[in-house]
Amino acid sequence: MTWREELLALRHQGFDVLDWLSARDDGEVTIVACLVRSDDPSQIRLVHSPAPVVSVADLFPSAAWHERETAEMFGVDFGVVAEPLLLPAASPPVLRKQTPLPARLHEWPGAVDPAKPRRRQDPPGTPWT
Repeated sequence: MTWREELLALRHQGFDVLDWLSARDDGEVTIVACLVRSDDPSQIRLVHSPAPVVSVADLFPSAAWHERETAEMFGVDFGVVAEPLLLPAASPPVLRKQTPLPARLHEWPGAVDPAKPRRRQDPPGTPWT
């Protein structure tokens, strides 16, 4: 069963609200959606599918924003061209594990230099010898 077919089947079962949609990157990007029944919000379903998947914004209008955010942050193609929400257009997908974080690209002050020996540090309250 495809991503769209699974969500459509759940919609026919009464899960008519797409509460949340995002992705996770465990070396492979997986799309995750949370569906809720409006008549009984205590009933929820999580749906997982490997990327890429097709857009379901026509089935669940709330999916449009979530798909745009997921496309921008994880680089997932939902088959819909949309403007970025949060980042400049040429930005890499920042939540992918393979994307280097700019803060990690330079050396921080106070970083430990493995070539220099570190002085021994005694626990607090240890008398001087």
